[in-house]
Amino acid sequence: MKRYILVILTLILSFEISAREVYSLNNGWRFFYGDAVSSDFARQVTLPHVWNSDGSQSQTIGNYMRSLNVPSEWQGRRVFIRFYGASSVADLSVNSRYVGTHRGAGTAFTFEITDFVRYGMPNSIRVRVDNAQRNDLLPLAQEENRYGGLHRSVELIVTDRVAISPLHYSTDGVFVTPEKISTESVEGNVTLHLATDRHDRSATIQMAILSPDRDTVFIDNIRTKFDGKSDKTSLNIPFRVSSPKLWCEEPGEQPIYTFVAKLSTGTFADSVAVKTGFRSISIGSDHLLRINGHASRIRGVALYNDHAGVGSAVLPHHVSEDMAMIKELGANLVRMVTYPASAAYLDECDRHGIGVWCDIPLVNSPFLADVPYTTSPALAENGREQLREIIAQNYNRPSILFWGIFSKLAVPGDDPRPYIRELNSLAKKLDPSRPTVAVSNQDGDINFITDLIVWHQTLGWQTGDVQDVQVWKEQLRDGWSNLRSGLTYSAGGSPQHQDSLTVRPRLDRNWHPERWQTIFHESYMRTAGNDPLFWGIVAGNMFDFGSARQAHIDGSTINDHGLVSYDRSVRKDAFYVYKAAWNRHDPFVHIAEKRWSIRENPEQTIRAYSNQQQLELIVNGVSRGMMESTDGIFIWDKVLLHEGANTIEVVATDSPYSDHSTIIVGKSVK
Repeated sequence: MKRYILVILTLILSFEISAREVYSLNNGWRFFYGDAVSSDFARQVTLPHVWNSDGSQSQTIGNYMRSLNVPSEWQGRRVFIRFYGASSVADLSVNSRYVGTHRGAGTAFTFEITDFVRYGMPNSIRVRVDNAQRNDLLPLAQEENRYGGLHRSVELIVTDRVAISPLHYSTDGVFVTPEKISTESVEGNVTLHLATDRHDRSATIQMAILSPDRDTVFIDNIRTKFDGKSDKTSLNIPFRVSSPKLWCEEPGEQPIYTFVAKLSTGTFADSVAVKTGFRSISIGSDHLLRINGHASRIRGVALYNDHAGVGSAVLPHHVSEDMAMIKELGANLVRMVTYPASAAYLDECDRHGIGVWCDIPLVNSPFLADVPYTTSPALAENGREQLREIIAQNYNRPSILFWGIFSKLAVPGDDPRPYIRELNSLAKKLDPSRPTVAVSNQDGDINFITDLIVWHQTLGWQTGDVQDVQVWKEQLRDGWSNLRSGLTYSAGGSPQHQDSLTVRPRLDRNWHPERWQTIFHESYMRTAGNDPLFWGIVAGNMFDFGSARQAHIDGSTINDHGLVSYDRSVRKDAFYVYKAAWNRHDPFVHIAEKRWSIRENPEQTIRAYSNQQQLELIVNGVSRGMMESTDGIFIWDKVLLHEGANTIEVVATDSPYSDHSTIIVGKSVK
């Protein structure tokens, strides 16, 4: 043990003098549009930044410029620039020389600029960003806004000539693959990707694993030699950790291990640290997901990566606010729609035990059904490349449970099934440890390609009524029960739209009563929330999101299908339907329809949601009866109110929790 402590102290001290340096480049940018006469009137911006955060569907070109001072001491070293996201096509130039292009809004990209910079003097960095829809770039037809800009952070990485590669799909070059996982031990391999232009050198690799308590639980040293055939090489290091703490399937603070790799050639050095968690994933004969062998029913929400006022250029406090609400809801999975959310969201999911379903952008919008899928070679290769980047950049994350391959591809054009099969096979090759999943809105063998399928159901919103879900479900059970099925659904609801409507609203009216959204979610939860036919449900959406291409309520540019408003200021009543069913740790009582405060009919239905077992309704100080519920939904029908103001109180009988509201019976006012 003393020898281990001495070795790791030496290792840690050597890390402190590592030659790798990382600098934030978020400040000091100037922005101007591509059609500007010159950059003289460019405005100062700080990253992350988008030029259409107001929700306008502005598809154009934006230019970002900044100066970069490169010290003369960096001569003989390597310089990289990493962009964590640009929407959607980015061309980088350094000192007016073209460096490279990246296509895709949801992934990071890194360029080496060693041979483009001038040492000991200022350098000019210019990024041309284009967010126009293109037929060689996924997605072809997305529901959310197509924001434009450098919407995530940028950093500069400086290494010695021999380095753990930052160029392997813009990762840290370290991939942890646990293979045998139990409470007794975890065995696996670490793959390191190295880059060098010195082919006459041998290198020593030191690998250490630190426990969540920062104890050293593994350390090893190996030697390798660069063969001169390529400037890239990779090697595998087996590891074993005894008595590991396993990453769990339920939300809560999770055990995270740190893998620290150091490369040394005697005169050159580099080191990186990556974080991961140990857990196994499997699908049982009951079609339920199993984490470490324990069945876990999915309680999911869909997340679109934008926020009022900033678009997709979300900041850390936005992430904290969003994740706090997701945890309050009691969800154990977030579906990141179209492409991965920022790394800050994923870090939170890793730390707090919330699973992630991560889509690639092979998606279609139901209101853009005239946009065809085409099998052009350029589009196909872009999809493959985005899939490679998404998997590589998120490979070490324990929260990632599923790779999403496609979503709602009932579109005209070429048959997408051969391409879907290719992408599914590629995902399984790149990462055989995780299941693949897709969202389907059609019948046929397209539903048998991925490991799991999730049905996108619109009964009660676009067609039919919510009662029809039961009929559809039984048809599915009779004919398709062999499929590993999940369910996703959503309906619009505006807190500003209040009336007595209890039937499906006409979508062409642009009137989305919050009350109908609440009834919609109640019905789906009661019909499908715990049915063993489904391995889980994903409620859409957690938050309203920007969607300027669709006709919306009052001509706005917001899709109002969220459980929470776009600015996060209003938890809609449907939010509490799920909190009552999923969150058993934070006692609460919530009376629904408070915003519908003026009503014509004295006979009313009173709805409440709670994770308490028994509630009592009190109207104007008089008890109207107690009610028990196993699903958190409490409904008192035919409650008589008097003319004027009525005080409504709902009280948990076995705890101090309650809620109050006022209903005025009289002339309806909108």
